[in-house]
Amino acid sequence: MVPIVTDALSPILLKKTKLYDKAVWQPKAMAFVVRSHRHLWGKNNEDPQAFLFTRGLKNQFMKNLLLGWNKFGQERPIENWGFKTDSQTGRKLFLPSGIVVPFIVEKQLQSIFIHPYDENKTQKTTIVPGSLSSTLVLGEKIKKIAIVQHLFDGLFLFQETDGSYCVMVHPDPHLPLDHHLKSIIANAGSVCIFFNDNNDITINKMLFPDISNHCFHTYHSKKELKKMLLMY
Repeated sequence: MVPIVTDALSPILLKKTKLYDKAVWQPKAMAFVVRSHRHLWGKNNEDPQAFLFTRGLKNQFMKNLLLGWNKFGQERPIENWGFKTDSQTGRKLFLPSGIVVPFIVEKQLQSIFIHPYDENKTQKTTIVPGSLSSTLVLGEKIKKIAIVQHLFDGLFLFQETDGSYCVMVHPDPHLPLDHHLKSIIANAGSVCIFFNDNNDITINKMLFPDISNHCFHTYHSKKELKKMLLMY
C-alpha cells in the first residue's frame, strides 16, 4: 500500500527545508486528531467501527492509540497549518476521509496517517503533510523488531504481540527510512520484514539492502502474520 504524499510537502523534504512552522502545525494537527477520535467514538460510527473490527482491532487498543475517523474529506488553507505560501499560493491542505492513525512520542504528535475504511485495491494510505516521519513506530525500540508495510496489519500485529516486539509500519517503500531507524534496525537482535504482495519483494529489499534474505516473509492473512512472527 503506497501512501499519497504531496511532493512539495513530503516529510522527507520538510526535514531539509523551512516550508512550514512546526509550532503552528502541531496544535492544528493535534486538534484534528482529537476531533477525529471523538467522531470514531461518537454517533453514526457503525461502519468505521465494523471495518476496524474486521481488521482484528480491539476497542481499548484503538482508544489507547487515539485512533479516529475523518468522515468527510476536508480542504484547509495551508497557511493555517503553518505552511509558507510563497510558492504555494492558492493551494489547499487536503485531509481525506478515512481512519486516522496518529504517531505520538512522549505526548508530542510526530505524524498522521489516514487510510480509507472502505478499502479497495486503489485506495492508499495518506501521510498528512507536515508529518516528521513516514514510519509509524509502535512500542519501545527493543531488540525484536517487526516491519510491516500495511497500516492495519501493523496495528494488529502490535496489539497481538502485547509489546514484546517493536512494530514499524512503513507504508511507502519508495520513501527512505529515517537514519535513526536504520541504526535501531541494524543493532536489533532480530528483524522480520513482512509484506503481503509478492510484487513488493524487490522494492522492500532495496529499502533494506543490509538485511539478510531470510528476514523477508510473505503473508496472506493477519492470522498468518501473527503466527509467523511468534514462531520466528
